[in-house]
Amino acid sequence: MEQKAQVVRRIDDRTAMVTVTRKSACSGDCHTCHGCPHPDETVVVRADNLIGAEAGDWVIVESATGRVLLLAMLLYIMPLILFFAGYFISGGGESRRALVGGLAFAAGLTVCVLVSRSMKKHDREMRFTISRFAE
Repeated sequence: MEQKAQVVRRIDDRTAMVTVTRKSACSGDCHTCHGCPHPDETVVVRADNLIGAEAGDWVIVESATGRVLLLAMLLYIMPLILFFAGYFISGGGESRRALVGGLAFAAGLTVCVLVSRSMKKHDREMRFTISRFAE
């Protein structure tokens, strides 16, 4: 996955901090939808600076698409799957099913938080690489 970013500062010869604008899933076509108040979010991330970019330079930042999709699936889909599994597998009335489904959903979110913390602790977070200067 490639994104345009701006170098905020150079940490050392091989690393820089860049600002990346994360787009929403709706493609940012707000004038036709008005569904979300803030479609874009700017984040500052550490990136491998292979081209020697300096502060203020506009660059193209790459990340592993497969890893992005895997993390998105973990964050968005797994808690939902656990909710429906808990809801349909549990017996009893509607209230009990909803409670078990909610607990399973919470367990899925807990797993997401634990995986995120583990990735941060073991330095397996998303890796970004500055591949070239933006045009």
